[in-house]
Amino acid sequence: MTKIDKAIVFSLLNAILLVTVIFKTVLNFYLFVVVILLLIVLCHVLINKNRINIGKEGKKYFFLIKFPLVINLFFLINYITGMNPTKETYCYKAQSSYVGSVRSRQVGKTTYIYLSGNAYEYEYMIRSFFIDYKRMMFKNQVTYTFERGIFGLKIRKDFQFFYNENCLE
Repeated sequence: MTKIDKAIVFSLLNAILLVTVIFKTVLNFYLFVVVILLLIVLCHVLINKNRINIGKEGKKYFFLIKFPLVINLFFLINYITGMNPTKETYCYKAQSSYVGSVRSRQVGKTTYIYLSGNAYEYEYMIRSFFIDYKRMMFKNQVTYTFERGIFGLKIRKDFQFFYNENCLE
């Protein structure tokens, strides 16, 4: 396997793990970005001091392939070891999106929701669903099934949408 083949395979693996595992982990988005940036700076310093051996691939390969793979594997281990399922139910409102131009403007619903009580305010991916909007149509309540992984991070394992008369818009 050549260097380019490895880069392609690991890039695809990183993308798949990002969508299937990290997006299902309850993370404060801003804290996650800060931690990743700090880890990048720390790795950069350790590479310059020859504490981390990056081999002949170079810094680009390390920071574009190996570093994301290590982060993704951390979240994968946390996801696989999830236990003690708990259910949480929230009323929600779907976000409206505006598309069009000055002359023609349309409003549509998205699969991004706002939970009651501003729950999971900064955990954007927990409130985003890459599903057909029809599954959410005419529903106003969501029930999540969460588990805790071995590293203590909460994971969204399942969700269901319902209609509840007590949930007001």
